[in-house]
Amino acid sequence: MLKINELAPNFTLSLNSGENFILSENKGKNIVLYFYPKAFTYGCTIQTKSFGNAYEEITALNGIIVGISTDEVETLSEFADACYTPFALGSDSTGEIRRLYDVQRKFNLGTSRITYVIDAYGVIRNVIHNEILMNIHITESIKTLRELQNGKIEA
Repeated sequence: MLKINELAPNFTLSLNSGENFILSENKGKNIVLYFYPKAFTYGCTIQTKSFGNAYEEITALNGIIVGISTDEVETLSEFADACYTPFALGSDSTGEIRRLYDVQRKFNLGTSRITYVIDAYGVIRNVIHNEILMNIHITESIKTLRELQNGKIEA
């Protein structure tokens, strides 16, 4: 896992919308970058729907949500539709971003459930790792975004 106060590594990601997401092109926005193991699994569906339910609150806090898994773009498009997701899901089918952000499970057994909250300057301000309690990713992300907005975390 990367650490709080580290600069978030730049990457380019293919999105289910057909566009690319480039982290460095989103300076000025807070990014909630969540990694999840696999589309259409029980926990990942709950987590993605929960982020969807928090979409308006997160965007009101100058946030962008990006979900990342190693699923193919086509699968992510179906998953986004099934979850009524108002934000982009990205395909890291090669596992390159998973390795860059150190979210690969031991023995190459998939992706850990980790969320990075990245501030408007590209600095990691929170790291949430919980494989079981999916909703903590959402509540902790919102808490961090509020702290950034209120100046409780120095930018």
